[in-house]
Amino acid sequence: MSSNEKNKDYQRKRNLLYFVGISLTLIILYGAIGLGLTFQFFDWASSMIQSRYGIVFLYFLFFSLYSLVMSFPMSLYSSFILEHQYHLSNQTLISWFWEWMKKQLLGFVISAPLVVLLYILIWNFETSWWFLAWLGYAAFSLVMGKLFPVVIVPLFYKYSPIADQALKTRIEALANRFNLKIQNISSINFSKTTKKANAAFTGLGKTKRVILADTLLESFNHDEIESVLAHELGHCKHHDIWKQFLFGAVLSFAGFWLAYQLLNGFCVQLGYQGPGDVQSFPLFSLIFFVFGLVMSPAGNSFSRYAENKADQFALDATKNKRSFISAMQKLSDMNLADPNPSPLIEFLLYDHPAISKRIRMAERYTL
Repeated sequence: MSSNEKNKDYQRKRNLLYFVGISLTLIILYGAIGLGLTFQFFDWASSMIQSRYGIVFLYFLFFSLYSLVMSFPMSLYSSFILEHQYHLSNQTLISWFWEWMKKQLLGFVISAPLVVLLYILIWNFETSWWFLAWLGYAAFSLVMGKLFPVVIVPLFYKYSPIADQALKTRIEALANRFNLKIQNISSINFSKTTKKANAAFTGLGKTKRVILADTLLESFNHDEIESVLAHELGHCKHHDIWKQFLFGAVLSFAGFWLAYQLLNGFCVQLGYQGPGDVQSFPLFSLIFFVFGLVMSPAGNSFSRYAENKADQFALDATKNKRSFISAMQKLSDMNLADPNPSPLIEFLLYDHPAISKRIRMAERYTL
């Protein structure tokens, strides 16, 4: 199998898993709604505690465990078995399971208080809870955006300063040229889990930073690293994190309003007392899941536009399209990216332009 065929085969499987994952989520939610499991979770919770807040918490715990058990085989295959089949993973089964468990526990610890707060708002603000919940969601997103690089990332990876002094000097000079004040440009031990390479611009305010995977630093030359870094600095220069936040805030506003309308319309028909009945939580989840699914192509299109602008910034900053192209080719090879996905798959699933389009854009670039 040629390199291009291997990439396409891997991505076909990943794309198939995406659609299987959608089906699995719908099955999980159907089980809770259509098969009445939501009533069973509520009965268990209310038999163990009398507090309304405690019932919501325990209900969410049972619902989360149910979802976890149902989705575990899919998680195991997609993030461990498939990655090993294509020699992309550096994890043992034990290390993978530990990292997976940490993600699940972290997700529950973050989500459970938010779910309890949601129902407090519904109980106390019958007609305006959706707007207050949206404000809370937006504020939470801002806080998480600020804390993500300094609280969440260190739970899974270790930061290290850039050890190569010549490269560090070059990076700092590039940032200074565009008056970009970034707290840290760091490496993380990405290789503890994968052979893939990546880079990211993340954080807000004083936590803003550029993260380079150690796999990228080890496999790319200085010119290629500078091209990748310049792309990330382009996101910083264009304030893309803020733009993504505002775009997400608009979409979530529509999502919460839609949830308010549909919950009022369907709760009683499905045997719930109203939106404030925690047994309606799977319906709330279904509404947001379908809404997110319908709107995801718009979000991906917005992201691809920002990524294209960051690519253009990188070429303008480095004046080195040869290194940009070779960096794209290496990323494609290391991550088994399909350089030429079908237009439909790119429209539905890709938050970056296809590698072939990024390379063609660079080839047409004139100094």
